[in-house]
Amino acid sequence: MALIVKDTLIRKKDGALPAGSSGFFVSISSTFLFGLADGDKIIGEIKEGEETKEITLILKKEGEDCFLHISTEDLDTSFMKVGRADLKLKEAIHGEERQQLYPKNDVTTSPAIGCRIS
Repeated sequence: MALIVKDTLIRKKDGALPAGSSGFFVSISSTFLFGLADGDKIIGEIKEGEETKEITLILKKEGEDCFLHISTEDLDTSFMKVGRADLKLKEAIHGEERQQLYPKNDVTTSPAIGCRIS
């Protein structure tokens, strides 16, 4: 199962970035990634329009927000045209351990709907 983030805004950050970050990121509430730490990697898919691509994101927590930085290897500016996308985040790499984010149900969130568990 996965954490599905609908219609999220892709933004650019300058300054200090986590190792391996392209500088582009999305943000979500830290509630959805409880138990993970700075530097953990999140594996999933990014979908913009009809195109879908595998992606690795690098977690950086600040207060109640999680900033998921798109890795340098996965940055494709020709793919990210409109600045908004859907994410399907499937698993986390925490140290050496891989774990499903949500083992029983998909959890969906977006700026418009808040949270839905299916």
